[in-house]
Amino acid sequence: MPGPKRDESIIIVGAGVFGLSSALHLARAGYTNIHLFDKQDFLSTNYSFAAGSDGASADENKILRASYGGQELYQRMAFEAMREWERWNSDMTSDKNLPEALKGTEKLWDRCGFLRIEVSFGQHEVDTQNSFPKEIKHTQYRITDQQRTQEATQSGIPASKFDPFNRASRGLKTDGILDMTAGYTLASKACTYALHLCRHAGVHLHLGPSIGTFTSLLTASTKIAGIKTADGITHQAALVIVATGGWTPSLLPTSQSLLETTAGTVLTINLPPSRPDLWDKYAPESFPVWSWNMGGYDAASENPGGLYGFPRTPEGVIKFGFRGAKWTNYAFPASSRNTEISYPKTDIEEIPERAFNVVKAFCAENMPNLLDLELQRGRLMVASGGSGHGFKFLPVLGKHVVDVVEGKSTEYTKMFAWRDVPKGKRNGLEEGEKGWRTLDKQVFVQSREWKL
Repeated sequence: MPGPKRDESIIIVGAGVFGLSSALHLARAGYTNIHLFDKQDFLSTNYSFAAGSDGASADENKILRASYGGQELYQRMAFEAMREWERWNSDMTSDKNLPEALKGTEKLWDRCGFLRIEVSFGQHEVDTQNSFPKEIKHTQYRITDQQRTQEATQSGIPASKFDPFNRASRGLKTDGILDMTAGYTLASKACTYALHLCRHAGVHLHLGPSIGTFTSLLTASTKIAGIKTADGITHQAALVIVATGGWTPSLLPTSQSLLETTAGTVLTINLPPSRPDLWDKYAPESFPVWSWNMGGYDAASENPGGLYGFPRTPEGVIKFGFRGAKWTNYAFPASSRNTEISYPKTDIEEIPERAFNVVKAFCAENMPNLLDLELQRGRLMVASGGSGHGFKFLPVLGKHVVDVVEGKSTEYTKMFAWRDVPKGKRNGLEEGEKGWRTLDKQVFVQSREWKL
C-alpha cells in the first residue's frame, strides 16, 4: 500500500520509546501532520515513576549495550544508537529551551562500562566477542586475563570495575567481560528529552486521561480511518501507528496470538546523603553496570541468577532487575476464544518472593552494605513485543518505522515484520495460564523484609 502524503494526518497511539522515536523520525522525514496520543500527561510527570507515570519507559535507567551474541543486526543497531546517544548528550548541553526537569542534567547516557559476570564463560559471550568489530576489540576485557586488566588500569579504568563485588579477593569463582563500549541511559529523562524534541519538530501532542486515551479504531470499509478517544472525539488519519507496549494485546485483538504481556521485577534503594562512602563506591566513575548469570536462574532451586544492576544515579538511586522470570497476569478477556490474555498490572506494592529472595541472596553475598538500608520499592516493569530490549534504540528506532511507512524493504523491516506464531517450545510463556509464572501463583513479600 502507498504510504501517506507528507501533509496527511498520522496518529501514533502511545508516547513511550517506540511512539516517541516514531514521531520524531517521521517529523524529521518531512511529515508535517503527526499526532501523538497517550493517556498519561507526560508533560507534567516527565515520565517519572514517582510522579505517577506508568509503563516500561518510566524508569530510572536502562542498560545500553551491543552484546547480542551472533545477532549482527541488533548489534549494528545498538552501535548506531550509541552514536546518536552521544549526539543527544552534546545537543542537550547547548539547548537553551530544555524542560525544567532536564536542567542540570549533564548527560542522558553514561558509558561507564558493562560487567557481564558468570560462574563460567558462557557461549553467548563467546559469540559476542567473535562478532564484535575488530576495531573495538581493545574495549573488551576478560576479567580473568591479568595482562588485559593491567592494561586497563594503566589506561585509567578503575580496578573496581573489574571486581566490584570483591569476589576474586574472596576466592570465589568468577569469569566474564568488562565491556567498555556499554553503559546506561537515564530513562525517564531521555524520554522527557525525546518528547521535547518532538514538540520542537512540530508533533501535535494529545496527552492526558481525557484527550489522550485511545478507546477504539475508526474503520471505513476495510481501512483504518483514525481513532476515538475517551472524550468522545473522533480523529481522522491516513495512518494509525499503535505503540502501546504491554497494553497492545488488549487494544489490538489481532496481536493476541503473537504478543504476550510480561513483567520483570525492579527493586530500588536510595543511598542516604549521610553515607558518602556508599555514594563514592557506587558512583558510575568507579562502579559499572553489571549482570550476573543471566542464563543461570533455576526456578526449582533459588540459585541466584538472571540479575542485573546499575551504579547509582545522580540522585543516589541504585536499581536491581530480576529477569530470571517474566511474570504474566491473565486478567483480560481474549477476543476470539474463551480464555484470558495477560494484561499489565503495575499497581503492585509487594514483590514476588522468588525475585526478592534471589536479589537479597546476591546482595548478602556480594553487596552486604546495602542490606541495612531501606528498600524503597519493588515494581513490575511492563514489556511486550521485544520492548524489554527496545529502550537502548530510542534515538534510531523511528527511522525503521519510517521505512515501513514508506514501503521500503530493508534488513530491519524484514526482521521486525509481522510473523506467524512459532511452533513448539519457545521461552516458556507458551505454557499460558497453566505455567508457574502467573502472578496469581506467586507468594509476595513486603519491602520491609529486605533488612537483615
